[in-house]
Amino acid sequence: MRSLAILDSTLREGEQFIKTFFTLEQRVQIARWLDRLGVTFIELPSPIASPETRDSIQAICALGLQSHIVTHVRCVEADVLAALETNVYGLNLFFGTSTELRSNSHGRRIEQIVQQAVPLIQLIRTTGRYVRFSAEDAFRSDLVDLLTIFDAVVEAGVQRIGLPDTVGIATPRQVEQLVSLVASRYPGVGIEFHGHNDTGCAIANAIAAFEAGADCLDVTVMGIGERNGIASLSGIISQLYIHYPALLARYDLTQLMELEQYVAECLNINIPYNMPITAPSAFTHRAGVHTKAVLHNPNAYEILNPTDFGLARHVDIGSRFTGRYAVGHRAVFLGLQLTSDEVVHLTQALKERAEHGSLSDEEVNTFILAWYEQKGSLIWER
Repeated sequence: MRSLAILDSTLREGEQFIKTFFTLEQRVQIARWLDRLGVTFIELPSPIASPETRDSIQAICALGLQSHIVTHVRCVEADVLAALETNVYGLNLFFGTSTELRSNSHGRRIEQIVQQAVPLIQLIRTTGRYVRFSAEDAFRSDLVDLLTIFDAVVEAGVQRIGLPDTVGIATPRQVEQLVSLVASRYPGVGIEFHGHNDTGCAIANAIAAFEAGADCLDVTVMGIGERNGIASLSGIISQLYIHYPALLARYDLTQLMELEQYVAECLNINIPYNMPITAPSAFTHRAGVHTKAVLHNPNAYEILNPTDFGLARHVDIGSRFTGRYAVGHRAVFLGLQLTSDEVVHLTQALKERAEHGSLSDEEVNTFILAWYEQKGSLIWER
């Protein structure tokens, strides 16, 4: 099995999410949680962003985490020198390579990008630090331009090439084709994929990148980031859990829920309803057909085992869609003995009640016990 590094950029890309403002204490707590979970890299902003950012970088580096701390910096000498003054494990250099970014952002020609990037990579390598070069907006960049730049930075000693889908334009097939080409051209160099979710393909594109040869995938908690964000940590973990479980052997998956809840609280938002693993209803079953099968065998409608994440499944029977098997199961749980006909009548009564609004578990239990007591009273009267 190939190795795979997960780079979490919650403290860099995630800070570009419109609702984000992390305090130093929150940044440190998030870094500790990511480390306990087991991510390979924790990416931080450039130290030139602000004095407080530089202090945060140093504070996180001083924690002695197992995760490697890297900083995301422009291919500018002042930025690189500022990063080298910190204790980061490595530098993640980036340079816009598409016509759109070269025309509207930094204004450099391809040969100027090479001339600017190569000496900085060589400088970083002389310090013994890890270095990655990322071609920002790679999927709108001319292929010849990309390979011209990559040839130069690989010769300069870069350890990993970044292929970011900066505007979320790529499809899984396009990602597969470009990553495969780069992997075959530079067999001794790592490949990192950073996929934005503007068109909803971030997770699919990230997995396509890994299957095509990438050995590092960028994520953030809940997928937060610029605009629609990037691939979510829980989304990538859920895919690996199913298709490449050996890659998660060193991860403590029980840390994921608390991490995402903490970040959501920091941002004053809810975990999205459709977030893999950590959504409030991720392991909740409601429809009668589903609940019956799940109560027989959870694998019938679950591909993820909630207990592996420190979570529990929930069978919701307080709706108009409930089935008699689940209702009977709940009655037994409450210590009641009902005949098959009684379960049918109880289910019908519960469904009629639920037509006026869904019931919580506590309300369902109260309803069933009240129905049972009323049934007993009627038998006594007879």
